[in-house]
Amino acid sequence: MNVNFIFVIFLLLNFNIGLAQNVNHTDNEPDNKISSQRFDLKFPRDHNAHKEFKIEWWYITANLKNENGDSFGIQWTLFRSRSELDNNKATKHFKNPWISDQVWMAHAAVTTKNGHYYEEKFSRGDTGQSGVEISPFLAWIDDWEFSSNNDWSKASLKANGKQFSYELNLESDGPLILHGDDGKSIKTKDGHFSAYYSQPFFKIEGKLIINNESFDVQGNAWADREWSNAILGPNQEGWDWISIHLDDETKLMIFRVRDSKRGDFYSGTFVSDQKQKISLEGKDIKMKPLKYFNRKNIKNKKKSKVPIEWNIVIKSHGIDLKLKALNKNSFVDSLIPYWEGPITLSGSHQGFGYLEMTGY
Repeated sequence: MNVNFIFVIFLLLNFNIGLAQNVNHTDNEPDNKISSQRFDLKFPRDHNAHKEFKIEWWYITANLKNENGDSFGIQWTLFRSRSELDNNKATKHFKNPWISDQVWMAHAAVTTKNGHYYEEKFSRGDTGQSGVEISPFLAWIDDWEFSSNNDWSKASLKANGKQFSYELNLESDGPLILHGDDGKSIKTKDGHFSAYYSQPFFKIEGKLIINNESFDVQGNAWADREWSNAILGPNQEGWDWISIHLDDETKLMIFRVRDSKRGDFYSGTFVSDQKQKISLEGKDIKMKPLKYFNRKNIKNKKKSKVPIEWNIVIKSHGIDLKLKALNKNSFVDSLIPYWEGPITLSGSHQGFGYLEMTGY
């Protein structure tokens, strides 16, 4: 059997192991440094990797238009997972970066009204193929890069695949937003949580190529940073996450974590036109699916109903929206499949955003 094939299978299995441990982990383990009541997030330190935690990501989504008004969505994500491999036990005399407990995975995607294109990459440990650095900031895998100055006020983003590539410049005109209690974001009724902050104020422009056709594009981008030992518990089926840029210069992030036994958990953040954060609780949020897309998973052949139109109500802020997917078939059919794509808005406000759905 091909040695490279064996290695890839070994790497994928360990990434799945890492995610499974993330689900079942409790907050009582001593390596969980974010279990205190208040966080002490500092930058640029916390733009860096937190390798003692079991799951982490650097996530950028963007809503773009070209000069003709055509809509595009792009995604760039670097994931890191820690497995239970012990390099010291695995090798008696020296550490081998190929037997690292750190596994990296990356996704890049482009979405149009009629097309959805994505690519997936993997890397093991400290081989130099992937990683994160600060001062200046750089997150990379192969030639895919998210780079920035220390405060994320100016950044660049690039990725490529068989049918697309993009090179984009980003500039923020607002602060980082720490979700929840100073960045401690509760995710379930059992108290699972993550460290979670965003840069929702990125303006973005650059070049996008799809099937050898080039577009000059510009728009808005949203960057998310999150790490945890236990985002979900054993009864949670997945989550529905939405980020929105509204036409009155306010911004909104909301999510629900679906729980088959105890009921769904809702949380979110409203950002005022003065760029001030207001935390939202479950009672503040209404997320109602309106229309579903019947989809057959190409990997496991199972059929599922995926909500592609939603009614979103945040009564305390006068928000009553209908959200509609730009492309209903925006599945990233990767090792861990999920739905991720741009959305359009109608109702109390105009605007645009991004929707992510897992577990369907």
